[in-house]
Amino acid sequence: MNRLFRLLSLLCLSIGCLFVLHSSQNTLAETNTESKTRLLCLNIGKADAMLLWTNDQVFLIDAGYEHTYSALETAFREFGITHLNGVFLTHAHEDHEGGLSHLANSDIEVDAWYASRIFYDVKASKHPLYLAALQRGDEVTWLQSGHVISVGDDARFEILGPISVDSENENNNSLVMKFASPDGSILFAGDMKEEEEQDLLAKRLITACDFLKAGHHGDNKASSDALLRTVKPRAAFISTSTIQEPDTPARSTLSRLNNAGAQVFISQELQDAALFTFENGNISFEDYQWKTAPARIRGLSLSVDVSKDIAVITNQLSEEVSLSGTMLYSDKGNDIFPLPDITLLPGESYTIGSEKSSVSCDYIANKKRIWHDSKRDVALLYDAYGRILCGTDNGFAE
Repeated sequence: MNRLFRLLSLLCLSIGCLFVLHSSQNTLAETNTESKTRLLCLNIGKADAMLLWTNDQVFLIDAGYEHTYSALETAFREFGITHLNGVFLTHAHEDHEGGLSHLANSDIEVDAWYASRIFYDVKASKHPLYLAALQRGDEVTWLQSGHVISVGDDARFEILGPISVDSENENNNSLVMKFASPDGSILFAGDMKEEEEQDLLAKRLITACDFLKAGHHGDNKASSDALLRTVKPRAAFISTSTIQEPDTPARSTLSRLNNAGAQVFISQELQDAALFTFENGNISFEDYQWKTAPARIRGLSLSVDVSKDIAVITNQLSEEVSLSGTMLYSDKGNDIFPLPDITLLPGESYTIGSEKSSVSCDYIANKKRIWHDSKRDVALLYDAYGRILCGTDNGFAE
């Protein structure tokens, strides 16, 4: 991404502007909430969860992590969603399917459950979408290339891939879809990498789209030049957390998208979600902040000491901060530690430890160890709305 593009993007994001993206220029506009097609992409770290409204119907595409489902609940409440016309799962990885079980146990009505017929890393009887549908007594519609799901008279999901099974990388078994409507078109790439891209390009299944949900969190082995030359996106969205995946978004991927003429929006640079509105061939963007939740706390820091097996949360603000509803996530064992309802005074710290911790702690988790002491581990503090407040790693390289 060149310097001018980066400066313009950061300036516009910082003031919460709304863009209308044209083929040659950007102009300011207001978001039309009555437009037929809108796409909401949640900012929940290295995870995918998106809501698409079109023709008075609403669809969920992926459900994020299990521990970020509260962000989806906030989105449902924010937009008054009590009914989903369909739920799509692109592939069976925890950062895409984790919230499905909670959804199945919720009061949200679901008309249809969709997943790719092709998958490898999981047995059919253990497939997370199958299990979610089973909880409701529903069946899954297993999709394959060539299937079309109509949405009203003039919009549709076209299933492009996968067309062959990848037994080495489940990301390349991602469900890849093109949403097409008079308002605009979107390519949902899941976690597709270069191998699946090449398969679909070779069969000429990929066509031009206005908008790209970039594959595999902006990894350098996704969104290839060949794909971008065909798609020609005017805008692209990357869902990632550099704390969780330090090599994303890859500079090479950002450069390719920039060279392709796409304006790039990255989840971790936004507030709570990215809201895109499609109308008459234009794409409007809003850096969306929840109206039904308090603003995200920005003044906390998190540090990890592997030798003592502790994590320390520090309030760097000049005012007190409540940790009510927060939870500490440890990547080591995919562990979540709900924290007590405490308030940190300015400059005050709170120490979380384990049974192996060698110092006094404010909170002792019922675990022998919290952090890896020989390879990279990630610590994240989430609030009650599924948002990352702060994070760090344990100091080990990938």
